[in-house]
Amino acid sequence: SKAHPGLGGRVTIMIILKCCSTGGDAYAGLSADVAYMLNRNDPEWFEVTYLSYFDAAWSTICAEACLCLARITDTDCSSQEASSKSELIKEGLKCLEVSANSLTNEDGTIVNSMAHSYY
Repeated sequence: SKAHPGLGGRVTIMIILKCCSTGGDAYAGLSADVAYMLNRNDPEWFEVTYLSYFDAAWSTICAEACLCLARITDTDCSSQEASSKSELIKEGLKCLEVSANSLTNEDGTIVNSMAHSYY
């Protein structure tokens, strides 16, 4: 059976916590977390739900996770890890673009000031 899609939110937040708790060092399961972030398939409702209930754009949280993982991924190790770092940065920037679109209206007004302050 499949896990509820809402559990994906917990995984991403746990990735951020693991990255912060290691002080920038690699940790057990790092490669699995990198693969998870690069292959996410989040439901569209995550963005609005997180914005409504947690005052944070889901895409901003994902961008933080990607960029935290990229910071830990050492470019000196292997070409695969260097490629992963590049892909994580691209994914993080893509998430930030989604955040920019989610957090501002077409006229430039801010949709949610608390979430925009995290962005």
